[in-house]
Amino acid sequence: DLSVVDHERLHDLLARHRLKVGDDIGLDMARRLAREAGVWTVVLGDFTPAGDSLHLTARVFDVASGRRVDVAQVDDRPGSDVRPMFDALAAKLLDLSGAPNEIRIGLARSTTQSLEAFRAYLAGVEQLNRWDLIGAEQSLQRAIGLDSTFGLAYYRLALTRGWIAGTEDSLANWAMTRATSYSGNLPVHERTVFNAFRSFLGGQNAEARALYQQLLARDSGDADAWYGLGDAWYHDDEGRDQGPAWTQAMRAFKRALALDPNYALAYEHIHSMLGEAAVTNPLYALLPGDSFAITRSSNGPTMDSVTVNASVRRARAEALSSARSWVSTQPTTFRAHGAMVNAYVAAGNYQAALSEVQRFRAITPLHPEVPFVEARIRFARGDIDQAAAQLRTALDSVAPKDFRSYQGVPGVLADIVAAANVFAYQGDLDNAAKAIELADQVRREVSHKPEWAAGDLKGDSWRRAMLAELYSAAGAPASSLRQIWQSAAEASRMGPAEKRKHLVHTGASAAVGLFTGLAGDSTALTELQAMSGEPPPKEVRALLAVSRGDSSAARRALAEPDTAAKKHMYPVYSRPYAAQAYYLLGDYQTALRVLEGFEPSNLYTAGFDSRWGMLGRVRLLRGAAYERLGRRAEAREEYQRVMKQWRSADPELQPFIDQARRGLARVGYSG
Repeated sequence: DLSVVDHERLHDLLARHRLKVGDDIGLDMARRLAREAGVWTVVLGDFTPAGDSLHLTARVFDVASGRRVDVAQVDDRPGSDVRPMFDALAAKLLDLSGAPNEIRIGLARSTTQSLEAFRAYLAGVEQLNRWDLIGAEQSLQRAIGLDSTFGLAYYRLALTRGWIAGTEDSLANWAMTRATSYSGNLPVHERTVFNAFRSFLGGQNAEARALYQQLLARDSGDADAWYGLGDAWYHDDEGRDQGPAWTQAMRAFKRALALDPNYALAYEHIHSMLGEAAVTNPLYALLPGDSFAITRSSNGPTMDSVTVNASVRRARAEALSSARSWVSTQPTTFRAHGAMVNAYVAAGNYQAALSEVQRFRAITPLHPEVPFVEARIRFARGDIDQAAAQLRTALDSVAPKDFRSYQGVPGVLADIVAAANVFAYQGDLDNAAKAIELADQVRREVSHKPEWAAGDLKGDSWRRAMLAELYSAAGAPASSLRQIWQSAAEASRMGPAEKRKHLVHTGASAAVGLFTGLAGDSTALTELQAMSGEPPPKEVRALLAVSRGDSSAARRALAEPDTAAKKHMYPVYSRPYAAQAYYLLGDYQTALRVLEGFEPSNLYTAGFDSRWGMLGRVRLLRGAAYERLGRRAEAREEYQRVMKQWRSADPELQPFIDQARRGLARVGYSG
């Protein structure tokens, strides 16, 4: 029956009022903080040293009236570690509250006997709450270096690493294994939290949710448990329709924020979902009641346009409202301002987005991430040449170490790698690859453990997968695609048995690109299927059948249903390949229907989206389909778009440009 505001919540309450731990706080401010926390008792303490002795006093006040209702005192000679005195003071406070004796666990016993390790742990917790992921990792690493049995420090390190490098990070998994091993002295609540998070890291989302539900059954006001429940729903990727899981995730994250409005970690996932729902033609619509529903399937739309448009407006409005709350909570955190920028960009308010960047620049003028965000806004607005020029300057002037001391590592990587979108659209593959290389170097600089997946001894998986998508989308150059595929195949052969399939899939896009691009070489696809034990996606199999002259097999492949259980780890976009197959089969109208909505307004600018590199080829294919249908004006427009988009493209893309030029000659060039 006793609820206590924990350290993290207290930190957020203080931060809201621009206070920090250690500041002198009077009764009026203490009562105000307590009211915001939703509690009715507040404790103010002070200490008085006298020689080698220490006098501690804790005064208990009623929040509503401000009346002092009790006092507890402790006097002792603590030596170097004062925590036993605080344990004694806490015991007296618990006696005053009538709490049972069995809930009492000493601070040193449940954490660490090392005072320095405990101080490093507290510093790490403070840094994590401020979104200083790198600082938090360093402090927590120091804590476990001083005490290798410090279970709570291992747990916080796993949390931090999860945000830096994702759920497949080997260091996060190692830290959670250690945390669980050294959890014997912790209360039941903490042990359950450990087990839940360990299940989550292992991909056992249903088990994690069950454990978080156990915590919530005991205390429905546990914000950490609500957040963990939301995280386990958000990352549940079983099936192709994520709508039901996102619905549960959004409701859980919002519940965490209702209990603790400063729960910054919940904002990140909320804005990821809202961002998906806020694009012009979303796959998932945000409906009333925080519900997500899929808008289309392989058989066509599942939702009418009026409902979709209303859902987009709802998602954009909610994204702006949520971002404002985040910025007010953490005004110096770039991720919060980034959420505001994304919300403005989704709404098409580019000037407001640029103004938001300027506001942050006034706070932190030398932040190396700012030019990348500013260029991303200009690109979304259509100022492509200006964005590209700004990014070329940024790529030439920044170094990976410049990002070492800044917060928000996941945002940093997304903003840098988003620069590749601009160059991929222009056909400037060299600079697009340069942006990916910089993002990879920053990832290595800030992550300390460079491997993207365990078993990747050279740490090349992340870079390889990104470059594979870039060159596969563009359809060239063949030499780079072959090099990437051979690298993935070698990594798979050399890696541990349990990781070989994952490693070979980092080159899957390259194998697809070698066949669907200018090379037309299916050798890598054959090797990929043999090594992974999985067939290519149905669209690629249809193209393979067409190349063999087997149109019946191609049509059968295209007609296959998209079942929830059927999942491929090919990080490629299938619609252009399906359209290409329909075109080669002579079904030009269906090819055009499949490509509906493949426009810049529906592509992502936050993070890398390989569809920007595909857009030129999609326009070329669309122009050819229009031409076959005798729709010369529409064909002419598509061919002209290709010529304008790729007017300064790399030489490797010249064959596509020549196709567009010949198409224009056939349909008649006008201006």
